Amino acid sequence: METRRPPWLGSLLLTAVACSGGAAAPSAVVTASPKLDAPHGILPPRADAVAEADALAVRASKASGDEAMLLTRRAAELRARLWRMEHREPDVLEALELYRGVEGQPGGLACLAQIDRAVLEGELRASPAETYARTYKIKSRAETPECRARADAVLATLAAFRPLPNVLAEIDRQSGAPDGGAPDGGRSGPGAAHVRVDAHGPVVVPVVGASRPTGPVRITNIERYGGKDAARVVVFVTHPTVFDVGFIPAENAARGPRLFVDIDGAGYKGALEHKVGGLVERVRIGKRDKGTRVVLDLSAPVVRKVFYLPEPFRLVVDVATGSLPSAAEPAAGGPRSVRRVVLDPGHGGHDPGAVGPAGLREKDVTLDVAHRAAPILARELGVSTLLTRDSDDFVALDERAARANAFQADLFVSIHCNASEDPSARGFMTFVLDDARDTLASSIAARENAASAAAAAELANAMSRVLEPSAVSRSVRLAEVLQKSTFASLSTSYADEPDGGVKRAGFYVLAGARMPAVLFETSFISNPVGESRLNTGDYRQKLADAIVNAVRAYREGR
Repeated sequence: METRRPPWLGSLLLTAVACSGGAAAPSAVVTASPKLDAPHGILPPRADAVAEADALAVRASKASGDEAMLLTRRAAELRARLWRMEHREPDVLEALELYRGVEGQPGGLACLAQIDRAVLEGELRASPAETYARTYKIKSRAETPECRARADAVLATLAAFRPLPNVLAEIDRQSGAPDGGAPDGGRSGPGAAHVRVDAHGPVVVPVVGASRPTGPVRITNIERYGGKDAARVVVFVTHPTVFDVGFIPAENAARGPRLFVDIDGAGYKGALEHKVGGLVERVRIGKRDKGTRVVLDLSAPVVRKVFYLPEPFRLVVDVATGSLPSAAEPAAGGPRSVRRVVLDPGHGGHDPGAVGPAGLREKDVTLDVAHRAAPILARELGVSTLLTRDSDDFVALDERAARANAFQADLFVSIHCNASEDPSARGFMTFVLDDARDTLASSIAARENAASAAAAAELANAMSRVLEPSAVSRSVRLAEVLQKSTFASLSTSYADEPDGGVKRAGFYVLAGARMPAVLFETSFISNPVGESRLNTGDYRQKLADAIVNAVRAYREGR
């Protein structure tokens, strides 16, 4: 039987070479053949290699302690190399048996042999996910730095094949390790998340572990926001749960590529197919042994970002044609391409937003400011502008960034009025999506999200780990010029309005935006002075002018 090498083997072998070469040798002195002093050097002819392996095994049987283990492991390595070169089954079986002979012994070499066998068996079975899980378990019990380093190298090489977080959490539980700690640098508990980034984009999965609910997990709704070049699918689930994401390539001209999300332990009752149109032709739902699969039938290859939003828990699947968003930032003073801008008037319809002491509603102010800014952007800057809502309609937070992505916007500005339990709070400020730096930012995000501060922090924590630093910096730059232009616009008549600066927090409305995106808190509507000003055409016009001037400054590279 000829065993084929799986496609991931090449990079893994490079990792194995580097890690084995760096491992400390035991204190015992072992006299080996010159051909085997460098176990990853040139492989001798088969007859010589088999003879050397057998000789090493015989010498190991007569030795003891570290010397016996080192000789046995050398013999196993030689047999494994022969299998990788010639694919003869006796070689791999002999190598596995030799590794087993080392594993039961104490010391660091036994741990390294366990990893060697896990890698070899994974290659034999063409199952990198199994190799990942076994290596992860070995690492959780490793007692030497050399073994942990080797395990880390293998896990890094196989990161794209990492099993579902619940599988790793169970390994942690069995080995006594903190739930979900290792894959994410020690993060665990509420607000933690597993993050995977590959050539297709990021995937952010919650850590549930011991907090998994005992009741049934159900999919309650699937929202679809289609577009020609970008689309979003939102899956509402009754409880936090983990999920896995994958692609199925196009089969022929009649069957395009598909993206699937396997939702662990989730049940579903409802229509099994939803037509969308555009990039996502339809969404299909099917039952699996351990949950539900949601499939997006695509009209073209895509990049994707898959993440979750807490309270209420839902999975967000963003897909778009082309490549991942560029992280390039022009040189200082260089112009930026800004052809399309999305203005997002906050709240609307049955959601009034914050209401001032005299009854002024946030949703009315934000829509009016957007209506004032949009025609100026078109007339003075020649910028195409889309409003996420053009009237007193309710638009879900999930849909707002989806509309901006479908519009292929270059900038996204969500317009809001601030509010606080402290009636003396005043000022304007601008937010970007990132880890919150203060409690005020967290509380404002919680109010705009209609969720808890903990949920906002959870989103910020997770998303900050998949956002490119340069992408965050572009949003920060837009926020900075918006703050400066607002100060300049208000200073002539409202110089006492405080500049609250640029802040960071987990705003749902900004999650998944493929362009620089900010949330603009114009003033505190909860403050009597702020409310009276927001109720005037002059103040609203100055806020609209500030948005236009910020877009101009950003485009000019200021």
